[in-house]
Amino acid sequence: MPDADLHGTSMKKTVSSLSPRHVLAGVEAGVLGVIYMLACAALGSIVDGRSIWLVPNLFASIVYGADAFQDRFVWTACTGVAILILVYGLIGAAWGCAWRENDKPGLTFFGGIFGLGIYYLLSSIVWKRISPMLALYAPDRQLELGHILWGMVLAKSPGYARRIAQRTRITARQSPPPSPEPSAGEVII
Repeated sequence: MPDADLHGTSMKKTVSSLSPRHVLAGVEAGVLGVIYMLACAALGSIVDGRSIWLVPNLFASIVYGADAFQDRFVWTACTGVAILILVYGLIGAAWGCAWRENDKPGLTFFGGIFGLGIYYLLSSIVWKRISPMLALYAPDRQLELGHILWGMVLAKSPGYARRIAQRTRITARQSPPPSPEPSAGEVII
């Protein structure tokens, strides 16, 4: 008999049904991918002789306008990082729901292509309308490579979902059963 999950259903059924762990795995992969994307942008900025805060400041200009776009660290850069984490974490959640625990051959390659497609979609339609500065000043090659890396990390979400499921089963087996609640009038010692 196959292993049963927390709800008593077989693992085969659990893999095909959508679960919060798929959303969480997608968010985890999306946020981790943003870290790689920012690292790629920072490395490119260093090579170009600019501040590593160029991209976060550029994304902060969505909220704070042109004043946030500086070639040094300003506190508004935290907003730029938060915007990236929010947007790409949400896209990661959708990816996790779509792929669940299905690891397919070539998924990492497809993830990289998906990341590049997301870059072109966001840069040509969304970011251009929200903040024209993004279209004008974005370091395109660095962000393209960063999005490819983001997509490749995103492709790891099925493995993250399996890891979450495994840890959930282990924790459920190890936790003691809940003690009965005392009824009204009982003395608790």
